[in-house]
Amino acid sequence: MDLFIDTHTHTVASGHGSTDTITDLARAAKERGIRLLAVTDHSPSIQESARESYFRALRFCEPVRYGVRLLYGTEADVIDTNGTLGMSDEVLALMDLVIASLHPPCFHPSDRETNTLALVNAVKSGSVDIVGHPDDEKYPLDLPTLVDVCKEYGTMVELNNSSLAPDGYRGNAKPLDTQLLKLCKEKKVYVSLGSDSHGRTGVGDFRYCLELIRECSFPEELIVNTSPS
Repeated sequence: MDLFIDTHTHTVASGHGSTDTITDLARAAKERGIRLLAVTDHSPSIQESARESYFRALRFCEPVRYGVRLLYGTEADVIDTNGTLGMSDEVLALMDLVIASLHPPCFHPSDRETNTLALVNAVKSGSVDIVGHPDDEKYPLDLPTLVDVCKEYGTMVELNNSSLAPDGYRGNAKPLDTQLLKLCKEKKVYVSLGSDSHGRTGVGDFRYCLELIRECSFPEELIVNTSPS
């Protein structure tokens, strides 16, 4: 399977110790055959992330670098059970791509019902393109309910390579991702593969995603990364 898109990457603007810029990520993408790269820095709700002025300015950046088309977006934190995202609606509307995720600094891990309600309401806001890493053991979820609402609202479910990596910090993600792929296959919900690379090192790296996709016989036509169109 040829993969030409990475929908989840971070630059120095996300903090977390990365020093790489958008240009660094684009150069790495070019080297690895990625034609469409989403730069999705953490929303301002995460400490040390960029302020909203950074995200406003992205629309003035080059749409292509090193021959790689760029989508300028954000990984926005879900901050309450109403599905409120950690960025103003005004700036969210400027983004090419919005990933909604749960992170401990912004949403304390809770029970299955509470965690699911937060993500479901975020999807229902209409601002979310992808639900990010719904395979985090810290956040138990009602996965059938989440996939159903993603189907209804045309939202993608992320298969996160960093979650599946042996040194991943979200716990044992594989059983949860296996269940997610099964549900997405049954309900014909699109899946997006994201490297979740913080810096250039992991851009375009989907090795662990691909292993699981093969194990689950997940259909290529439901994977958005195979065609920039």
